[in-house]
Amino acid sequence: MIGAASAALVATAVAPVASAAQFSDVKGNTHEAAITALVEAGVISGYPDGTFQPNKTLTRSDVVKMMGKWLVSLDYKIPADYKTNPRFKDLTSKSNDELLQYAALVKDNGVFNGYADGTLGAGLDITRENMAIVLVRAYDAIHKTDLVSLVKETEFNKDVTDIATAKTEARTYIDVLDYFDITNPAAPQFNPKNTTTRGQFASFLYKTSNVEVAEDAEVKSVAGINATQVEVTFNKAVDAKTLFADGKSGEFKENVVTLSSIDKVPAGALTGELSIDGKTLTITAKNILSKRYDVVIEGLKTTDGEEIAKFDKIVTIADDKTAPSVVKTDKVTASTFKVTFSEPIKSLGTVSYKLADGTVVANSAKGISNNFKAGNKEVTFTLGSDIAANQAVIATFIGTQDQVGNLISPNPTTVTFQKGDKDGVKPAVTSVTQTGAKTFAIKFTEELLQAPTVKIGGEAASTVEKDANDATVYNVTSASILDDAKTVEISAFVDLSGEAGETVTKVVTFVKDTHAPKVSSSAVVTDETNGKEYLEITFDKNVELSSAPTVDGVGSYVKDYVTTAVVAKDLKATAIDYKNTSNKKVVRVELDTFLGTTFDVEGAVYSLDLTFANVTNEFGVAANTAKVTFTRGKDITPVIDAIVEVESVEQDQQDNNKVIVTFDKAVDGASAINVANYQIDGAVVESVKLNPVSEGKQVAVLTLKQDSNTFTGTRNINIANVKALGSTKVMEPFFTNTVSLTENVAPTVTSAKLVGTNQVTLTFSEAVTTTEGTVDFELLIGGATVASKSEVTTPANASAVTTVTFTFKGNVTTEDINNGLSLKAKETLSVKDAAGNKLSVPANITIVRN
Repeated sequence: MIGAASAALVATAVAPVASAAQFSDVKGNTHEAAITALVEAGVISGYPDGTFQPNKTLTRSDVVKMMGKWLVSLDYKIPADYKTNPRFKDLTSKSNDELLQYAALVKDNGVFNGYADGTLGAGLDITRENMAIVLVRAYDAIHKTDLVSLVKETEFNKDVTDIATAKTEARTYIDVLDYFDITNPAAPQFNPKNTTTRGQFASFLYKTSNVEVAEDAEVKSVAGINATQVEVTFNKAVDAKTLFADGKSGEFKENVVTLSSIDKVPAGALTGELSIDGKTLTITAKNILSKRYDVVIEGLKTTDGEEIAKFDKIVTIADDKTAPSVVKTDKVTASTFKVTFSEPIKSLGTVSYKLADGTVVANSAKGISNNFKAGNKEVTFTLGSDIAANQAVIATFIGTQDQVGNLISPNPTTVTFQKGDKDGVKPAVTSVTQTGAKTFAIKFTEELLQAPTVKIGGEAASTVEKDANDATVYNVTSASILDDAKTVEISAFVDLSGEAGETVTKVVTFVKDTHAPKVSSSAVVTDETNGKEYLEITFDKNVELSSAPTVDGVGSYVKDYVTTAVVAKDLKATAIDYKNTSNKKVVRVELDTFLGTTFDVEGAVYSLDLTFANVTNEFGVAANTAKVTFTRGKDITPVIDAIVEVESVEQDQQDNNKVIVTFDKAVDGASAINVANYQIDGAVVESVKLNPVSEGKQVAVLTLKQDSNTFTGTRNINIANVKALGSTKVMEPFFTNTVSLTENVAPTVTSAKLVGTNQVTLTFSEAVTTTEGTVDFELLIGGATVASKSEVTTPANASAVTTVTFTFKGNVTTEDINNGLSLKAKETLSVKDAAGNKLSVPANITIVRN
């Protein structure tokens, strides 16, 4: 393993506390270089008087602190219980806090174990033999090596001549220092029992940090990190050119990374990204990952050209139950902000925007827009012209979900964007480049707030879209073929700070592509949905499939060493289609249809000359014939295990306390009314009622506990363990995260005050709406109905108010007031909040004098 800790120190060190050049007593010292490196890394420091004191004897507590700082600089964390659980018997929770922290850290990582009696001996001097033990253990802890075992197995000329005077435990550690020339070969006496100075320790630590232990390049670990991503770590930096199709990131080269499901949970297409240091690969799968995969990684090289050992192991990926969260929000420009989530996101859910004063901001180009696509981990939000410079916008995320449907935590989550001012530099067009028969790219000097307006020969472009890889480029599609000279007008473009560019008119010469498309590769792929094998054919450029595109072929196949000819009459022209319309370079043909009955032989190796019909480049030039070789496998029949399925889940339009679940067939009553089989995040299912079977389907009505659903937005909804009527098998677990539920927190009356002999003013817990002409309440006097005075009139329609004054039919008397006045809610009560929740009146409302 090449694990030069000095490089790690430089890369991850804490901010320097001093520069060695500032020390008055270091210049010319034999340890100057080491002191300089470690001081700048923040591992050791000087004294307030400007000295380093290189000849001062080092105590054991000094070493604990220095080694602890080294580990912290390499991202090791201080144990949370360092104060409540001191690691050494002679330390208490009242001991020096810095010493307690670093003592816990070095003890937990096996760097500094203390004396046999469990004490640290903080004030005692550290001997050179104990220093050797500490240094080697620290290196092993950081780099997961075993230097003692390595040196034991190695023959070398030992320079140290007094090793016999060291305690037995320390001798192999001193050998390690000797082997790597950390000791001074010119001074054969190591003096194990002597003390160590600050300068000497600096040199020992610096030399140790630069030790390199040779190790073969290999995969260190493979682990799932969320529902669609796997993290692979290497012990050496990987050459991206050996890993990715484009040599940078994204699509892998053929057969270098594969995840084969053992439990029929296919990963789908894979893409990847390397860390900056080249040692961590994040693999992203198209599908949700679960259970066991045969992970194969091969054919890779390090940045130094060394071959990385093939990795082939079974890796189990647990179901992802971790909620996503917002990790950070970065201001990219004056008007754009990048929100980074903890993992790829399937749905943003509902995102609303408000200014600090509560004003709602529209989700639009002039308000706020974003570039979210399913699977993104980072989303850029752009503040439009409706938002003034220096205004702050609060964005609220409700129902944001990761790839497996876990809701964001907390839900809702809020972030704040504050728009900057214009930068004083106008955006400009730098180039217009043809990219296809109907397409070209426009590059600008900087990123734009929104897509520009583009005309070709006076006609508006069909589409103008930002490039996925370069935010300063917009890809333009014309309604017609681009050939010969055309006038291109580009206008209405504004940069992210709000500066508007000047309209540009260019005469662009477009060239027709006269070269026929060529087949660059082919492969047999099993479709995950129908289990059939397809021959996927990849061309060197985008192809157009006009009416009834087909492929035909002649050649031969070999099975059991016997070659069989395939002539023109044996196969027929078979329909082909794009594998995915977003990638027009790849087409495919279903093999069982193409090969027919007679010539479809499992395990045979085919060599065919393919001819295409109605397959052209974008300018209409027909595709060339192509030679392909492939091996026919076997189509499979997908297994369908579900018995009863959920067709839909929706909230009752008239009652926010009801959720309607529709099953595709009659269900077993006992399992269907079990509230434990229904889980709705953010709400409590109180009961379930089954409706009669209708047209072969059955509906379960879930009643939510009143006031348990506290916000409006999408939820995780899980339904499981329900059986079909008469069946012993339970359903496949059902999950949805696309249903939005309206909150069911009912408004209440907080006060009822008599404001006149015939009027009462009710104050509500939230804004409500009333309906004129309805009978909402009845007046009770002394707890009883008085016919001549019981009628209460609801005022004209009131909307979004927290107080409403109601009128009695007659005036109340002093005697009535003394007997007690109250309101009883009627069956026709119509007072509701903005979400449609009816006023909750669990008991009669007592009226008090104003």
